[in-house]
Amino acid sequence: MVPRTSGELHAALKEVFELAGYRRYKMSKFEEYDLYAKNKDFLVSENVLTFTDLDGRLMALKPDVTLSIVKNCRESEGVEKVYYHENVYRASEKNLGFREISQAGLECVGDVDEYCVCEVLGLAAKSLLSVGRPCELDVSHLGLLCELFDACGLSPEGRSAAVRLIGEKNPSGLKALLESENTEPRIAEKLISLSLIDDEAAEAAKKLRELLKDAVRRENLDLFAETCSFLSEEFGGTVRVDFSTVGDLSYYSGIVFKGYVDGVPSSVLSGGQYNGLMKKMRKSSRAIGFAVYLDLLEPLFETQNSFDADILLIYPPEAAPRVIYSAAKKLSAGGKSVLTVKSEPRGMMFREIYKLSAGGEAVREK
Repeated sequence: MVPRTSGELHAALKEVFELAGYRRYKMSKFEEYDLYAKNKDFLVSENVLTFTDLDGRLMALKPDVTLSIVKNCRESEGVEKVYYHENVYRASEKNLGFREISQAGLECVGDVDEYCVCEVLGLAAKSLLSVGRPCELDVSHLGLLCELFDACGLSPEGRSAAVRLIGEKNPSGLKALLESENTEPRIAEKLISLSLIDDEAAEAAKKLRELLKDAVRRENLDLFAETCSFLSEEFGGTVRVDFSTVGDLSYYSGIVFKGYVDGVPSSVLSGGQYNGLMKKMRKSSRAIGFAVYLDLLEPLFETQNSFDADILLIYPPEAAPRVIYSAAKKLSAGGKSVLTVKSEPRGMMFREIYKLSAGGEAVREK
């Protein structure tokens, strides 16, 4: 069933995650501010809402879920698969206040292998498809990019600039940067060509094998190409490989991805392999996960659900409760919402309006 409300979308995502065996992860609204102060580059915004706890510690209303999960995960054999539906607190882009934002997602932490990576990518695609609108999952691989950066001999500043230019889809700027870094023309051309790949997953896999066959480690190339082929077989044109999908190299490694839904101008899903974050937080495990930004999707359902209820049933004062209940029950068949009142309320909209006759029959007025 296509979700008609944000609540139905929450339920649909919960089903997607739980059918894959992920368990619900619950956490506190608060974390010590130090966690976010040390990982500001990982956050969407540096602004964090803080307060002093009764014991004198500086605390924060959590602006991110992944950091909390990584901090509290236990180092053990195997893999831990969890999903969440939590509120985070971030500065609003439109004003100087903070917003409470609903977010859902999952994390796979521990002995993450190639199956785990494919599983998470598949769940990201299913999450987008559950919205019930045309959608696209764009996938990239920072590991392959970094191997070419090494081959180009880029300086740390050059690598940062290259990531920015690739994300902006600026090949002329990237070419100028590589020339300024005295990169060998043959390798420079491969990096520029890689940055421009934006194709359906199966087609991209063919291009990558040809372009990078003598430029990167064969194992990494083969694994990513196989992942692309799997995604193409399972999800067709929903998944594309787009190397302008990038992230912070100090946190992310390997696959990164973003999800888009028709009707929303920015990405509504973001994720990747964040082994760099794990190392920075002194964890030996590997990890991959994603978040769905439910606040960006809510306007879609506000538009779809512009009616206050599907059906308004108006009953006469003398009608027996049993008769009213029976009529409302019939009208609600198929999951329709029914508001039952004695007179039509002001300022409310309904798809259909019925009046209950003296004989107990619901007669449609609109």
